[in-house]
Amino acid sequence: MQSKNSEARLTRRVAAASAAFIFISPAAALADGSLPGGSPGANDPITKLLAPAIAPTSGNPADDGAFGAPFVEPNIGDKTTAAKCLDGAGPNGLKRCKPAAGTNIVLPNGKLLYFDNLGGTENVKFSIVGEYGAVATNDETRLLDLGKGAAAPSWTLPSPVDGGANPDGERESEPLIPGLETTEPFNDGALFGAGQVFLPDGKVLLQGGTDYSLDPGVDGLPIGVVELSGLRQTRIYDPKTNTFNQTGNTTRGRWYPTQVSLGDGSSLVIGGVTKLLKPIYKEDLTQSGQNVLTSERYNSATGKWTGEGDSAKQDLPLYPRLHLLPNGNVFFNASGQSFNPFGQSLGQAGWINTKVYDTKKRTWRDTAIPGLTDIGPGKHDGPLGPIPSLFPGYRGSMTSTLMPLEPDADGNYKKASFLTAGGVLALSPGSYLPVADSRITDVDTSGARETQKTRKTGPLAETRWFGSQVLLPTGDVMQFSGADKDEVVGPGTEFPRQQAEIFDAETETWRPAAVAQQPRTYHNTAVLLPSGEVLIGGHATISTLYLNNTTLPGGFAPHDGRDPSFEIYKPPYLFRGKRPVIESTQKTLDFGKTFDVKLAPGTDATDIDSIRLVRNTATTHLIDADQRQVVLPIVARNGRTVTVKGPPNGDVAPPGPYMLFANGKSDQGPVPSVAATMMVGTDAQRSSVFPGTPSVPKGGAADNANKQIPKTRCVSRRAFTVKVRKQLRKRVVRASFAVDGKRVAKRRASRNQKTPIKARVSLKGKRSATSTVKIVMRLRNGKTLRDVRRYKLCAEKATTRTNFKKKSSRN
Repeated sequence: MQSKNSEARLTRRVAAASAAFIFISPAAALADGSLPGGSPGANDPITKLLAPAIAPTSGNPADDGAFGAPFVEPNIGDKTTAAKCLDGAGPNGLKRCKPAAGTNIVLPNGKLLYFDNLGGTENVKFSIVGEYGAVATNDETRLLDLGKGAAAPSWTLPSPVDGGANPDGERESEPLIPGLETTEPFNDGALFGAGQVFLPDGKVLLQGGTDYSLDPGVDGLPIGVVELSGLRQTRIYDPKTNTFNQTGNTTRGRWYPTQVSLGDGSSLVIGGVTKLLKPIYKEDLTQSGQNVLTSERYNSATGKWTGEGDSAKQDLPLYPRLHLLPNGNVFFNASGQSFNPFGQSLGQAGWINTKVYDTKKRTWRDTAIPGLTDIGPGKHDGPLGPIPSLFPGYRGSMTSTLMPLEPDADGNYKKASFLTAGGVLALSPGSYLPVADSRITDVDTSGARETQKTRKTGPLAETRWFGSQVLLPTGDVMQFSGADKDEVVGPGTEFPRQQAEIFDAETETWRPAAVAQQPRTYHNTAVLLPSGEVLIGGHATISTLYLNNTTLPGGFAPHDGRDPSFEIYKPPYLFRGKRPVIESTQKTLDFGKTFDVKLAPGTDATDIDSIRLVRNTATTHLIDADQRQVVLPIVARNGRTVTVKGPPNGDVAPPGPYMLFANGKSDQGPVPSVAATMMVGTDAQRSSVFPGTPSVPKGGAADNANKQIPKTRCVSRRAFTVKVRKQLRKRVVRASFAVDGKRVAKRRASRNQKTPIKARVSLKGKRSATSTVKIVMRLRNGKTLRDVRRYKLCAEKATTRTNFKKKSSRN
């Protein structure tokens, strides 16, 4: 009875939310889809009245930094166009658009892998709630080469361009109403909502993502209620080949999980949700109404995920802000993405606490309510000493930045500090307006159990939702983009925050900086480049008021889909004069080893203030769980050579790609070099990465998949019919059919279950070539089975037709 009541409450909650979204109507004309050039209507009287004012600055780039001109990919497919989208160029006659960098990854070779978020909102005509599941598209990826010197940026398409996950349209959970869920073949494996981390050798591990549908809905009818379901699939991107491969699946489908690398080279995936809008799981009602509680660990040597066990279960927000502490445990900094104002998970009250996950015992414990129960002294105390934060505990859509890890007198790394600023008060019923509050939480790992203190810093100059923070090589922090309101509550009613802010680590105060050219609110990104510059990109919005893509007049954020452009921000230190140059250093670094950094002529070792290792960025939705900067002890200076000691272990610097910066001295502050690329970790860790499974997995009979390679069958015709095996007919709800990795059909079981599920397939290529036909079946108990068969055309003999008939009767 309790489960039924819970299901009913959840259904009513979703229905009420959907009705509210559909009821609201926009009061503006549709946008034209062209690339925005700064704030829309910036000079009209309404905009001047409504839009936030720009805070005054010195105007000196040495104080404020400077933004360069926006630049954008010139092509869509093979066509050069200034437009953001082309009609009819996408799957099923839909629009194909240039991707916005909602996720951005700085690769070891200096290039950038980025991909879109919320692909296909431009196809919505009336309501994103009622149509999107039928017209959404898998997000496209791009490889961006910024070029050197005067070279222009260039773009390359990875293969497959959408990452290649879930080609058979597997579903993790049954539809709300049996038989009423759409099965579009072009949006079952979107990268939007995946977690991403580097593997020890520089490949990228991407777990999860989005399977779009209308649930309930009917194939062929673009009306229903949208659902975003999480994926179990995991992809590996190889920068050397610019290709994606598939590796092991997780146990649960995950949308918006966080991945964090551990010191031994393994990776944890934590959190996420299996169904965002209607989290009712009929196969196990006890899991309904909550985010994924289980965690799983990826072994790069085997390519498999292993559950952490029941002791590791924890209710966390979407994209929880997680960090690896220097003792090897994982810290949750009381922040994440929240589905305001309706709440997200039944256990969300516990999100107000920071938490620590013991990676050896595999248990969680609460540590404090930051800013309330862990108040510590700071530089911004009141006249009577430390005071509580006005906004303690959890905040949503807020970046958590791990400040530089510094060694103590003995060379050990025992303390970690985390800077957070802005965000919304996100526990249900949540808040629409963000705050300017900023704080630092210091975590001491020297004892048997971690202890922490939180102190206030100076506030942001502006309140900010979804602001992207970047830790600079100097130890200062930038915040970019975002909005003055929570866009998820009222999409299209927010004003963009285009003015950047700088956090001075010495004074612990924020100050306004330069103003960006483009407005970027939801799904914006900012990444540190090896040059010391910052690449700003992204902006992919929810359709206005949950209807269609409409930009409201008066300076509101553009809501015509997405912004595929980029800008490069030059921080103030690039205007402070001469920069040191690293002439040479080693390309790989083992833990605990000393190494030399040789400087170019004209720079003496005594001119260097610090040497720092900065982890390559892999960010989405304000979260890069592996983000870290390690200050290395300088053990000797000799002429143009600085000798430093590397990090002691993977808990301080997880194995993988890093940028090595040398900070020079100046009267205005540190001036960083261009970074040298360095792979950190042992040789074994750097070489142990599993390359990914073949695009067509090995498999045998449906109940015995992955245990043997099936025998090759001989057929006389290129086109023939394959059927689900007779013994499985009563167990199968639906099945998809693929030939050589390309899905050709999806079928549902008949009501009487007597008619076999079957599909017509056609072999391609030479007569001697072997084709693989894979049938993926969803059973009534919620499980998925695969039946992999291999076929080739027979030699033309008189008996061929008879043989074919015998074979086809068993298909």
